[in-house]
Amino acid sequence: MQNNNLLKKALLALLLCVALPYVNAQVHVGDILCEGNLIYPPSIYPSSGATAMGVVFYVDQTGQHGWAVALQYTGGYTWGCARTDTPLPNYENKRQAIYDLDGYENTRIVREHSTDHPAFYAVDFENGWYVPTFGQFNYLYGNILEVNTSLEKVGGDRFTGGWEIWTSTEYSWQNVWFWTSSGDFDNWGYDYSGNKGLSRTVRAVRNF
Repeated sequence: MQNNNLLKKALLALLLCVALPYVNAQVHVGDILCEGNLIYPPSIYPSSGATAMGVVFYVDQTGQHGWAVALQYTGGYTWGCARTDTPLPNYENKRQAIYDLDGYENTRIVREHSTDHPAFYAVDFENGWYVPTFGQFNYLYGNILEVNTSLEKVGGDRFTGGWEIWTSTEYSWQNVWFWTSSGDFDNWGYDYSGNKGLSRTVRAVRNF
């Protein structure tokens, strides 16, 4: 009888380990953000029955919060009207731009400023998704291998060559910083040749 009770307790503990949301545990880069704000490591995700929404690319010092990138790109959109400034601060130096880290606030400000900014209306802002900053992409690029591995596991769009992705970090009244997924950090840059009216893709990010 005692052995049976021990066996039952062991089975119950095993079931709880599988069923308990990983969101309350230590989160790591490469973990999978799922519907219901559940987060699972790649090894557990396939058996979780959850639906993936994004991949974690940054975790803060609490080990509980950070940023996740969406699984897919979102079309091609202009950032906004050419030669039209916004209330956002302007960053004319790359070393300054990487410290712009609040894409949610940037997206909120631009959306409230004007509806004529298609890239900012291409994201599901009502559900927490926004256009990330140049600084946030800096963190993403630093963990690109882990992110791409998890994106492949869940059927997302990996970061490969040829993409130019808008950020919410403004360079000037005419130009905006963007990120190229085909090169190293030194190849990141802003739009020298044109303006906010050019069409580029969007890759939304979400806080958790």
